Amino acid sequence: MVLLLLCSAPAVLLGQDGVRRVSLTEALESFGLNSIELGIARSEAAEIAGAARQSRAYANPGFSINRDDLGSEDARYWENTLRLVQQVEWPARTAARARAAAHAANAGAARLRADSIALAFHVREAYVRAWLAEETEAVVRQALTVVEGVAEDAELRLEAGDISAYRARRLRLARVQAERDWVQAALDARGARRRLAALIAPGSGVEEIGPSEGPAGVPPPVTRETALLALARRPDLDAAVLELDAARAGEEIAETYRLPTPTLGLGYRQQHGGLAGPSLLLDLPLPLFDRGGGGRQEAAARASGAARRLDLGRRLARYDLVAASDRHTTGRAQLEAVEVGLLADGAALLESALAAYAEDAMTLLELLDAANAFRSARTSALAVRAEAWIAYYDLLRAMASAPAGS
Repeated sequence: MVLLLLCSAPAVLLGQDGVRRVSLTEALESFGLNSIELGIARSEAAEIAGAARQSRAYANPGFSINRDDLGSEDARYWENTLRLVQQVEWPARTAARARAAAHAANAGAARLRADSIALAFHVREAYVRAWLAEETEAVVRQALTVVEGVAEDAELRLEAGDISAYRARRLRLARVQAERDWVQAALDARGARRRLAALIAPGSGVEEIGPSEGPAGVPPPVTRETALLALARRPDLDAAVLELDAARAGEEIAETYRLPTPTLGLGYRQQHGGLAGPSLLLDLPLPLFDRGGGGRQEAAARASGAARRLDLGRRLARYDLVAASDRHTTGRAQLEAVEVGLLADGAALLESALAAYAEDAMTLLELLDAANAFRSARTSALAVRAEAWIAYYDLLRAMASAPAGS
């Protein structure tokens, strides 16, 4: 009975629990449609685009009608004036505002791409961790089955006087601990499924969505040199460059305020007595109190800050790529080196222990130790596989890339 349970496929067992199952591709598609965080990122990009569009809008003209109607007991006078007024912007300012707006809108779109890549990685990570939690739960449950069988056998042997009360109590405690471990593993699996559901599905956030399949094989190799070549296509750096361009265009805008902005008006005036004719207006502010010095200082500081943020972003991006590459290389090497051995040794150890116990060549406590060793070996192998694939997905995030065929 114990051997039959150990050989059962966890995926089959978990597929009968009523939990909705999705593939990684389906999870990412659902994320694209339902993610609240992605929706927030899209709204922020749209907000930036709207603000940029508004910032380049030209001032509207104004139209006015004025009537003066004056009189006394002996005389009467009236005057009508129709006027169209337009604030005239210097061409250099108009061009600079257009450049700043275009750079700001493009920077917002690049930020959205960067956010999308980061959020997609979170989905991939949550998917793999949900798979790991479910597989770990299955392994812990298998080990519990062995411990339960050992503990029940111990009670029978205690009644028959074949073992001491000390050993029986030791196995009872081991069974309680194994049951607690299984309960915790089940809670962890449920939490991991809820985490995945919160990222990809609409609803209240307490639904459970589980993976229909786990990561298979070894992640593809990616050299550090290849990873560093991706530095040029990271959207967060593209956004930082565009934000610097927008800030420099803002400096050009601030410089144009050294010249006052004129307002021109063209109208028609008609007076009592038949006098009428065109009316011209020129309104030119005098730079006596406000000379735009604070605005130029603000624009220069914004451009300086944008340049420093770009420099910092490049350094952090390079560090991010190198660190992600190291994690990927190490995780891949560990997966190739130890996973097969851990799985084979753990299973072989437990099978040998069960066979020896059936022939009375092993004690109950030795079988218990074998069950614990099996659980430790298998959960370690699962963890190595999960971390290797998460490191691979993290490297793809740092490279602003996606798995082949995705």
